[in-house]
Amino acid sequence: MVDMSDRAFWDDPYPILNAAREQAAVALTPGGQKLVLRHAEVEAALRDPRMRTLGTGLLHNVKVHDGPLYDWWKLVMFNNDPPEHTRLRGLVGRVFTPRRVEAMRPRIHAIARELLEPHLQWGQFDAVSDFAHRLPSQVTCELLGVPSSLHGFVADRTTELGLVFSAVMPPELRARCEAAVVDLRDCVSELLKQRERRPKEDLLSDLIAARAEGDRLSAEEQVAMVINLLFAGNDTTRGLISIGIGLLVAHPEALEALRNQPERVEAAVEEVLRFEAPVLGSLRTPSEPLEIDGVACRPGEPINMTFPAANRDPRRYPDPDRFDITRTDSRPLSFGSGLHHCLGAALARAEAAEALKAVAQLCPGLELAGAPPRFEPFASIRRFAELALRFEPVATAPADS
Repeated sequence: MVDMSDRAFWDDPYPILNAAREQAAVALTPGGQKLVLRHAEVEAALRDPRMRTLGTGLLHNVKVHDGPLYDWWKLVMFNNDPPEHTRLRGLVGRVFTPRRVEAMRPRIHAIARELLEPHLQWGQFDAVSDFAHRLPSQVTCELLGVPSSLHGFVADRTTELGLVFSAVMPPELRARCEAAVVDLRDCVSELLKQRERRPKEDLLSDLIAARAEGDRLSAEEQVAMVINLLFAGNDTTRGLISIGIGLLVAHPEALEALRNQPERVEAAVEEVLRFEAPVLGSLRTPSEPLEIDGVACRPGEPINMTFPAANRDPRRYPDPDRFDITRTDSRPLSFGSGLHHCLGAALARAEAAEALKAVAQLCPGLELAGAPPRFEPFASIRRFAELALRFEPVATAPADS
């Protein structure tokens, strides 16, 4: 039994998940929801064409059946299955390419340095509010073509919107999520109107021009897609970057290794993704009766593919509870797998790599400036509220290595 209503679970889920995973591949919550815990079973289920997205079911579970949040949610690409998912992903996939992401790498690195440099002479910063909260949102905004005057607005509203993944949604939380999606909808609608009148060399203009077998995105779908990209491009990557920095501070030998050998940063990002998945899991539902490791699953019931448990499965990884950036066998499931593998995975990896590299290079002697960070409770997109750090002040940022 895995009780996700217990605050202790959100502080450190691994003792509970590890114990449950060693008993069986599938565990239950007190409410009867199934959690798939072992790597092989999670990966197989994510790739199984009989497994569908929960769609609007996630909102139904928290008693949201209408309103602006529901209207946006039903159009979001990752909440749809084929053929609608195929159409939407085909449209955005043509412009959200690995080549475009790779071309962004120098700019991502520059943004990371720009965000850190004001803090260098003081030798302290908050890795969440000063850095991780701002970097991915700015990168995504620049990729889309959102003007710099709106970057802070987008970062704040998409972070608020991320609360939609909370395990419970009381009225005040729903009001915050709905206010965020309304603000984003109005902002994006105006930006798209501007691009229709005057296209530019950016992703907003590309989305307007996108075609897939002659089927264009409707105006409503365009707005939902852009909000989806802004949201997905910020909240989970925000968590990934801040968690990565926290892990490096907790493991100074890894931080020193990155300082001396920045080329190891890609492997470090994979280990961060494995060791502390920034997303608790992915909900799926069977389209027909099926079994997972002998456990019967009914059509329509929500099943949680639990990434933190799968990523620390000793059947897949030796010594899985050890953080080790020298691993060469990492294949974390943190971005999902199969049809719904995260479209922005390459961008998130690039942002995390440049962020960790910049922190390692620019902040000598990095350490906690307060208590160890705690994960925010009941947030399925895992995040720290704050991560106060200090380091040896430097008068001038060292040149890029």
